[in-house]
Amino acid sequence: MTSSTPALDRLSPSLGDALIAASLAAGPDPFSVGEPRAGAVAWIYAPGEYEAGALARVVSEGHAVNRHVDYALNFAAPRGAGRFHGVVRAHVDTLELGSTGEVSVVVDGATIEAGATTTVRELAVGSVIGIRVSAPAGTPAAIFADATTLASIEWHAALGDEQSSPARARAGGATPPHLDGEPEQTIHLSDAGGGVFVAPAPVLGVVQLRGVEGSPVLSVGESLDEALADPAFGESDTSLVADGEGAFESRHKLGLRYVRVAGATVDSVSVRASVRPASRRGAFVTSDPELTRIWSSSAYTLRLCLQTFLVDGIKRDRMPWIGDHALGILTNAFAFADADIIRDTLTALGRPRHGYINGIADYSLWWVISQGLYQRYFDDLEYLVREADGIHSFLDDLARHATDGGVFRPADLPDAFEQSGPGGLFLDWGVQLHRDRDATAIQMLWYWALRSGAAVLTKAAHAGADHWRRKADELADTLRDRAWSASGGHWREYLDSDGAPTAYPNFLATLAGLTAPVDSPQHAPATTMVDAIASAATGTPFMRAFALLSLGALGDGDHAVSEIRRLWGRMLDAGATTFWEEFGETGASPYEMYRRPFGKSLCHAWSAGPLAVLPELVLGIAPQTDGWSEFHVSPRLGELEWAGCVVPTPHGDIVVLADRDETTVDVPAGTTALIAGTAYEGPRTVTVRL
Repeated sequence: MTSSTPALDRLSPSLGDALIAASLAAGPDPFSVGEPRAGAVAWIYAPGEYEAGALARVVSEGHAVNRHVDYALNFAAPRGAGRFHGVVRAHVDTLELGSTGEVSVVVDGATIEAGATTTVRELAVGSVIGIRVSAPAGTPAAIFADATTLASIEWHAALGDEQSSPARARAGGATPPHLDGEPEQTIHLSDAGGGVFVAPAPVLGVVQLRGVEGSPVLSVGESLDEALADPAFGESDTSLVADGEGAFESRHKLGLRYVRVAGATVDSVSVRASVRPASRRGAFVTSDPELTRIWSSSAYTLRLCLQTFLVDGIKRDRMPWIGDHALGILTNAFAFADADIIRDTLTALGRPRHGYINGIADYSLWWVISQGLYQRYFDDLEYLVREADGIHSFLDDLARHATDGGVFRPADLPDAFEQSGPGGLFLDWGVQLHRDRDATAIQMLWYWALRSGAAVLTKAAHAGADHWRRKADELADTLRDRAWSASGGHWREYLDSDGAPTAYPNFLATLAGLTAPVDSPQHAPATTMVDAIASAATGTPFMRAFALLSLGALGDGDHAVSEIRRLWGRMLDAGATTFWEEFGETGASPYEMYRRPFGKSLCHAWSAGPLAVLPELVLGIAPQTDGWSEFHVSPRLGELEWAGCVVPTPHGDIVVLADRDETTVDVPAGTTALIAGTAYEGPRTVTVRL
């Protein structure tokens, strides 16, 4: 590379390690990587039972700690009836088997006496074990045993009498894993005086007070203003419980950076913080320190929100929302490549007992879209085969709300999210949808969902794939006829209604892959659509990230990068170390939201969009086939002198470093890089002069 990148050359003999080290140095993360939860006991759950049990715990905890929660309670509960089938692959002397409920056990056709625990001796290779579990209401169906012994048996599991699928063990102990949160690390807070203590960065965990004299009253805040405010305005229950003489702990895990203790003196304050043991496997570093810092702060924001599922934020309301999760699949892919948490979140949310996911009609569309995004970035065929029938049925249920021409018109259903509009539609904060008109943006999400469903079902060799492909084509024809403004060169805000162009239908059409009618002028659509997207403010960082990705796809990546620098950089200028639920508005309180002075979440997963957006805009790196087996690299540095990234993939790390003269790419084995029109098969390192 040229002399514009000398610092990276000196950091490490490995370019990927150098980029990761530079990224870590640019932003906050007081935690060690940590070790994945381990234990002598392994647990196997019937399909979806771990996820349902864990979601019930997460929602219960969120309601207990947070004073303002609006979360649809129509998510699936554990069914408690599971069937397990095991084939012994290595001789087992003794299997001490436990379960979460009443069991029946059959070994090689013979019934074994079963109780709370069951002992089976001398299992030969090839022996077959059949187990049925009936657990109490609200308890997931699961079995458990010594981890080493359990690993000697190949397990399949099913709910009730449904078709079984491969089952994987989850590490645990005496407590079932669905009742565990993330592992904990202790963070010590510094004494800022006046009873105020400060963490090095935002954290989520149990506050610990030691050496207490007096009657302590605890208040916390993501900002100092919040910690110092009247506790009556607090978003969370900060009550304390005694933890020995002169020691107290907060009753709940709290999201905070600042702690204030009134009514007592204390020797020390610490937080027993919950943090997923996620290694920072990705990186993005540029000649612009602000963009580097934005990426690194986004990574820490996302890491804090990996709490059993991808949750909203660490303060309010700490529950999973599928729209946030759709963007979270992209951001996770570039920073951590943690497929487990994506799979668990999709499974937990994808089985509502009735109504829409999260009580929002378009969030149900995001669930189907998320299935396509998950396969594109992670290529998890085993999961997809297991879920294919469910995806098909889910689409079938949504299609009940489609009218002539395929237009999606959802009905008002129970358990709707309080802030959703007609038909349970939400789209984004600040968007008001007319009840009697068909919003083009919603139809674009429906089209994207239909295309995604057809694609993943094709991959799973499911018979329903062609049906959803035809439905997508039907809707595409309708939208080109009723939503495209030929005179304006843009997608209309509502079907059959002209007016000024707006951002949402145009960027969602771009991401969904819906092109203008073939007889439209070739130059006008992209130009007008770019203007519509770039000139309009999109309400939240969640939707703005998707809008900026679409600008890059339409050829205006430089403007998109400048928007990231402006919008996310403004939060850094305001002292942020993690990114906020809404962009700070000039002249307004930076912390106010929902008409509450500290209602805004200052560590919010949907605001970590730069993790995915910056590498794609600046280095043009994106998967062309599922799991990055084929990927594109096309640097567009704009004003930058150089940029580099590490992208963790199922095949290994893709490493890219580009300056104004050349681009170097580490291409992992099993992948092909497309650079400047040439395909390069890995494993190899290729340098292309531009």
